[in-house]
Amino acid sequence: MSDDVLLVHCPDCESTLRVDRATGAVLSHQPPQHKQKLGSLEEAAREVERRKGRAEDLFAATFEREKNKKDILEKTFREALDRAQKDPSKPKGIFDDD
Repeated sequence: MSDDVLLVHCPDCESTLRVDRATGAVLSHQPPQHKQKLGSLEEAAREVERRKGRAEDLFAATFEREKNKKDILEKTFREALDRAQKDPSKPKGIFDDD
């Protein structure tokens, strides 16, 4: 394995990803060698409940992140608006130094 490739093991599905360090691109995906089979109907029901709870947690976390994103964007916009009102001169363009 070269230094520019990371091996990442997924704790949930136990697959292995090869990721390029520089770009973050997934180079390959290797599924787990063996699938864990459920022994009984009760185990299957527990697994379904576990996955349902995990999905609800992920949804709640995403919802909170999106709710906070709105506040962050609003604050950033207000700060930029205040700066623009304090200095009404024309903003410097990227070609102004030429």
